[in-house]
Amino acid sequence: MHNVALKMIDDAIADLEFEQPNCEPFKIDNDQKAEWALAKIREEQAEAMRIINVCKSMIMHYEEQMKKAEEDLEKKTAYLKSQLEQYFDSVEKRRTKTQEVYKLPSGILRRKYPSPQFNRDDEKLVKWLKDRQMNEYIKVKETADWASLKKTIQVVGNKAVDEDGEIVEGIAVVDRPPVFEVEV
Repeated sequence: MHNVALKMIDDAIADLEFEQPNCEPFKIDNDQKAEWALAKIREEQAEAMRIINVCKSMIMHYEEQMKKAEEDLEKKTAYLKSQLEQYFDSVEKRRTKTQEVYKLPSGILRRKYPSPQFNRDDEKLVKWLKDRQMNEYIKVKETADWASLKKTIQVVGNKAVDEDGEIVEGIAVVDRPPVFEVEV
């Protein structure tokens, strides 16, 4: 009986035309209308949650499909990329300090040589610079002026060496392997 009454109120509200100038807007003025409004809100929330849950489920499904597609791409192209890298090693290519390039009509084979990564200990590095009165490489907040200092040091093995051949304390040099790319 309760659901029948709510259905009747729901139908009556749906039939109201709020745009008509002589029509009074719907007003909650008793417990039954308040109960109807609460039930309507609950219905709308349930429907919205249903749609949200379906969407979340589809998002998870699509994310799984994307991950699988990426894995499949890697599996399907890894052999060909390795064969291209072997071919790349056998041909004359254009060399620069940071990369080697071999151009083909439909793509580019490239091996990049990234600059080494410098893991710095700023406290040791600042102390080292102060001891040598190299204040031009020290910023006001007493960190090394890495951009300027880096231009003056050289890498010897896994050590950073200054212009005089002295090992710079506070810097660990970590070589990074070259990266091979295929551009299509």
